[in-house]
Parts: sequence; structure tokens; C-alpha cells
Amino acid sequence: MGVDIVPTADTLVELLRQQAARLGEKTAFNFSRYGDGRDGEQVTYRELDARARAIGAALQGLGAAGQRVLVFCSPGLHGIAGIFGCWYAGAVAVPVPERLGSRLAVVIADVGPGFAVASPQMPQSIRSAVDTLAGRAGAQPLVWCGTDQGDADAWVAPGIDADSSALIVYSAGSRCYPLGVVLTHENVLTNLEAIGSAGLGGQRDVAVSWLPVHTERGLIGVVLAEIYLGATTVLMSPSAFVQRPMCWLEAISRWRGTMSTAPGFAYRMCVQRSTPAERAGVDVSSLSTAVINGAEPVPAATMRAFAEAFAAAGFRAEAFTPVYGLAEATLLVSGGAGPHGPVMRHVDRVGLHSGWALDTDPNDSDAVSVVGCGRPRQPVVVVDPDTRLECGPDEVGEIWVSGPGVARSYWNAPVASDQIFEAFLADSGGGPFLRTGDRGFLRAGELFVTGRCPGLVVLGGVHYHPNELEATVQDCHAVLLAGRGAVFADESEQLVVVNEVSCDIGEAELAPLVSRIQSALRESHGIEAHSIVLVGAMRLPTTEAGAIRRSVCRWQYLEGDLDALAQWHAPSSADTAGEAREANVVEFREGVMARRQRVCQS
Repeated sequence: MGVDIVPTADTLVELLRQQAARLGEKTAFNFSRYGDGRDGEQVTYRELDARARAIGAALQGLGAAGQRVLVFCSPGLHGIAGIFGCWYAGAVAVPVPERLGSRLAVVIADVGPGFAVASPQMPQSIRSAVDTLAGRAGAQPLVWCGTDQGDADAWVAPGIDADSSALIVYSAGSRCYPLGVVLTHENVLTNLEAIGSAGLGGQRDVAVSWLPVHTERGLIGVVLAEIYLGATTVLMSPSAFVQRPMCWLEAISRWRGTMSTAPGFAYRMCVQRSTPAERAGVDVSSLSTAVINGAEPVPAATMRAFAEAFAAAGFRAEAFTPVYGLAEATLLVSGGAGPHGPVMRHVDRVGLHSGWALDTDPNDSDAVSVVGCGRPRQPVVVVDPDTRLECGPDEVGEIWVSGPGVARSYWNAPVASDQIFEAFLADSGGGPFLRTGDRGFLRAGELFVTGRCPGLVVLGGVHYHPNELEATVQDCHAVLLAGRGAVFADESEQLVVVNEVSCDIGEAELAPLVSRIQSALRESHGIEAHSIVLVGAMRLPTTEAGAIRRSVCRWQYLEGDLDALAQWHAPSSADTAGEAREANVVEFREGVMARRQRVCQS
């Protein structure tokens, strides 16, 4: 199913104006914190256009046209209106969460905004703290605009076109230092057209989402995509999902949602943190498009587990629609499932580590299930990152993307922009291409993503995909939370495993986890961990969408900053076996119960 009527807009302002004229009083967005309809708010397409014109007029009166504007996005609809208000003013929107922290300080220092948009409910203490951050960064005092300000009748259409900058998105990726991705109106509209052509919804759909609006997946993949498609969208608070994942599926059941988008770990959390009674209490038979996305491999085991767990609730495995994308490509790179659901291949693990996707028997002990992420919706080539030569069929390489959907550059980072956005093929000189940093291969027009180039774990010269190792660890015991761990190599190329554990684990259960993890790694990959660190639930650093940030975990581990409940380290060669075992037991158990109680109560 594709978009019913294709908008013909050149800018995002024209897009909303066209949809407001065409759809009028149709509900564009519903919001309730838990998706249950209580204490909610809603806005029609016509009302959203009017609110955007009012905010745009206010910003125009303040002199924000052509300037960078921070838009504080708290759970609700104010952030959406504020972002469109920036575009209606002819300004560049910089969406950020309504939350103080080091990441916000970096964004303010990097982008140097002159203006800020926030809801009238934003506490004055946060506004003052933001002003302080701006002052420390050497920026001018921010000019504030409320989402309740302005007169829609005073609005004047801005002098912008397709090539005008629309957004600076600070990606929810795993970099320690966030980089702002500069997106034009053309970039965004090209990607929205790709989403429509991939069959990811239509005017009759009801989308349900908890993804944060200030992230590229929440803003472009949900908010703007559903406006482009002409659908109605039910929004929830991201924190509500984190606290209780089943409220997402309950919202789909309540609103008869037909489509939803979430990263792989969200589906795993629903399986792991739900009871049979909760599963029996939902009806998700209306869900025809369950988009599972991310810049990492789509987990086949997660899809199987979710389909089995919620089959009785009406979920059909054919509804899964794997996609691949990243902020630097605006969002969607490939996606769209065929009539029989996702494409899955079984390839040889050793061959995959050597750079080849070689078919093997699914029952082979070295078989790896890889899920196709649909056909490319932007021009894609798979390239050997060392030689910069295009790979042959079934050869694994780095995924490069080109075309009008690729972002212009990073903000204020010319060196990084040249390295990432200005890649050329060595033989033909074709390009420029965006270097995604992700590994994959093409087969029969389908793109398969196998891992992240910089995130590969190299042990003794052998490459391992971290997502595979993490899944092995998390599958070996129920108390190891799914999607809440990281593996990496330390400075000596030794394997480190870090994972969160559920709050109901007892002290006596912690020590046996080490042998369970080691056995699982040995049996599945022929390796062992040198260090294992267990932390409380929700204690590892994550992206705004909730994905674990491996690079930050590694840095915290090396600095000794992980809030560990328990940890184990392999004995050094200088230790005797008995001394090492005794030392490890003491280290593993000391203070665990007090720490666990503190974590679970917070």
C-alpha cells in the first residue's frame, strides 16, 4: 500500500499547507502519555497549520528568519507545532529534548542558536539553565518564543525554496561527540517520497508511536512521514514505553493502530517484559505494518520471538517490515517488504567474518540468519572500504549512498563532512557518496545489513559483529535484559561484556551468570570474555531512542565509571588459579545487594 495522493510540495511549509487544505478537520495527531486516551490532546491538519502560522509570525516578528532556532520538544504536540513554526518563519529548526544535560550543552555550543521555541509549560528554571549554557558557549542571549504566541493572520510566506536548510539534526547515533546533520527541504521531501514509495503507509492508516519527536526517526520517520501520507498518528511519551513496554501494544490495541515503527530492541523488550495475562489482554490484529528499523542488523531472533509471543494476540509475522536508514541519508535508505513478508537468508558465519555472504543450511551450527532490509530507495553501492572498489555479488563491504536524499553536510565540521559525505570510487571516480560506516551486501535487489564497520570487535585479528555477541549473551539467561548490553574490545584487544540485569535477580544468582555467559560465547563463537560487568536496569548510556551507545559504554568502562552491581575479570598470568578464583568471588559479591536495592528503587 502506497501513498494515496502524492503531495507536490517543494518545501515542508507547502507540504503542511497542501495537506491542511486537502484534509482539513481530519485529526493529524493524538497525544496521551501512556497511549490510553487519558489527559490527552489532539490537533487537526487545519489546526496544526494555523498554530504553525501563528508561531511563524511571532518568530518573523522577532527576526528569526534564516536563523538557527532551538525547538524544545517535550512529550506532546508543542514540539511539532514549534518545528513547523520555524519553517513557516523561514528559519532552521534544531530540535532538542526538554531536558538538561551534557548533550544539550554540546549542541548549544556547536550550533550557536540565537532563538529558542518552547511550550508555555516549560519551567523557568530550565529556561534559565539554557540561557546559562548559551552564555558559557559565548553565544548571544537567546530570544525566546512560546508555542502559544503569535497571530496566524499576521503570517507572511517565507522566501525559502527546496535548497534552503530546514533542519539540523543531532543524530541519535553512538558517537561520543554529536554532530549536527544539515538537512534541506529537498532532502526531507525526497525521503518522504521514498517512504511513500516503499509502501510504508497511506491516508487510511492509524500510526502509533513512542519515538522521541526530536530524533530523526521520530520526526522524519513518524511525524513528517504521516503528514506526507495523510494519516492519523497517536503519539505517546518515550518514557512511558521505557517504564512499561506493553503500553505501546496496548495503545495499538486501543486505537486499532495499523502501523508502527520501532527499533529491534523495542520488540524484544515487549517479549521479555510482558506476562501471559498482559499478552492475552491486547489485540494487535489491526497492525498491518510493523516497521523494525535501525542502522544495525535487523535481529531475526527478535522477529521470531515477538511473532510467537503475540500470535495469540493477532500479530502476523508478515506485518514485519525491516528498513535501514540513518540521519546522514535524511533517514530511509532501503525498505519495503514483499507480499510474503521479510526476506531472510542463512549464511555461513566464518564466510561472513571473511567478507562473503555464502549460503548454508539453516541447521548448520555456523549458520547465521540475516534479514533483508528491502530494496534501496536511494542509490546504493557496496564498497571495499580499503580499496574503494565496488564489491561483487554477495561480497560484504561498506554501504555507500548518493542522491538528493543525502544530507548536505555536518554543521560546522568541514573535516568530518569531507570524510563522510565526499567519498568517490577509486576506479570510475563515481560519486560523491555518503560513507555510512555500515557493512552489508546486496542480493537480488535486496540490501542486507550485517554490522557496523567501526563497531567491529577485533580479537586476535578476527572480526566479530557486536550485535551477534550481545544477542548470544542476552539469550543465555532471562535476567540479562534484551537490547540492554554492549560488547567491545578493550585497549589490549580483550573482549569485554557489559549488560544490564533485571531488578528481581537475587545475589546468589549473579555469580553463576559468568559461567553461563562464557559457555554461550564458547559454544556459539569459540571465544570467551576477559571481563564481564553487570549493571542495574536502565543504567547504561543510550541514544534518545533508547539504543545502547557502545562507544560511550567502552569509554566509561576504561575510565572505571560504570555503576557495576558485579564484575568479573579473567586472572592475569601472574595469578595462581586458586588465588584468582577467590579474588574474583570477593570482587563479584561485595556490596551487591545494597547497590541492587538502590538501583531498583530509583
